[in-house]
Amino acid sequence: MSIIGGIFAIVATLMSLIQIIQHFIHKSDKASQKRIMRILGMVPVYAATAWLSLLSFEAAIYMEFMQTCYEAYVVYCFLLLLTKYLGGHRGVEGAIARKEYIHLAFPFGCCCKPLPNVKWVWYFKIGLLQYSWITPICSGIAVVLNLANVYSNGVWKFNRGYPYIIIIINISQTLALYSLVTFYSNMKDELKPFQPLAKFITIKLLVFFIFWQSVLMSGLAAVGVLRNTLCDPQVNEYCHGSTTGFTVEQEKILLENILICVEMFFFSIAHHWIFSWKPYATGEFKELIESRYLQMTNNNNNNKIDEEIITTRF
Repeated sequence: MSIIGGIFAIVATLMSLIQIIQHFIHKSDKASQKRIMRILGMVPVYAATAWLSLLSFEAAIYMEFMQTCYEAYVVYCFLLLLTKYLGGHRGVEGAIARKEYIHLAFPFGCCCKPLPNVKWVWYFKIGLLQYSWITPICSGIAVVLNLANVYSNGVWKFNRGYPYIIIIINISQTLALYSLVTFYSNMKDELKPFQPLAKFITIKLLVFFIFWQSVLMSGLAAVGVLRNTLCDPQVNEYCHGSTTGFTVEQEKILLENILICVEMFFFSIAHHWIFSWKPYATGEFKELIESRYLQMTNNNNNNKIDEEIITTRF
């Protein structure tokens, strides 16, 4: 298993590094491409840590801590990337101000249509960035609880730390996902030239799907699908002194991380198209981003002129 996982991890890492190097070579818009390179870095980080978890089950919880920290950082980088596409913080404010009302995602969108104001920019940012803080903190607490032997990764017993950490992260993740969906639904027209849907779906799958995959593995262990396969020579005479097999926790780690290694290979292929360096090499995205900032500057200048005319008249 570790050999198969290693092959997928190495190939995925090399493909992502090539993509990052291409962005670095064809750097036409430093601000947005810097965020893209950091997002692309998630595949090597996940692939490497998953492979190390396969090689050492004891190190799995520490590798998971590294994954969640970088995952939270990617959510932050994705928000900054979308903000750069829209002309920065003030560009987002301007885009929101032009809306008739804020489109809230289901279920609140059915009964509530709040009026737009600049505070919504901060609502979106806080909704996403709280996940970037809460997830690493919870993962750090999980590491400490594990060292104290009171965490029990994958065990749904409320005298253990695992259920509480998962519940807190789940609430934080749900809020972040809701904020991201609402932000996208309001800004999809302005973001359309940058092909945002594919980027949005990729980040959503990469960050949130893997978390729920981990929860699913814990559920399989809880209902007995994953079982202890260790052979106890004192109980089973056919073991012949061997203890070959895995505990439930080891099976969970094995299955979860081999899936991540394989998935990172396919994500690296998807990233080649979705976060391509080619629109930057041709200058297409650079022109679009610069036009947004130029339009924003012109609007500000026009507002200042209007204010001066009004002041002069009165």
